[in-house]
Amino acid sequence: MASWDSMLNGALNGLTGVVKAAIIFFVFAGILFDTPVDALGGIMGFVDTFLNGGLTGLLVLVVFLSLL
Repeated sequence: MASWDSMLNGALNGLTGVVKAAIIFFVFAGILFDTPVDALGGIMGFVDTFLNGGLTGLLVLVVFLSLL
């Protein structure tokens, strides 16, 4: 029987994979088709939020990206 931390790790890895695939899908769909979902604008706004925070925001963004 697997321990709870390995089960949680497996579930989070699966969820992360699904989220990454959805982001890639929406980015390419936004490029190829005229969709109401602006994935590129959302990603740029998310990164801008960190970059407008100065050095602290940039460090938090680097730590966040290292977790992915």
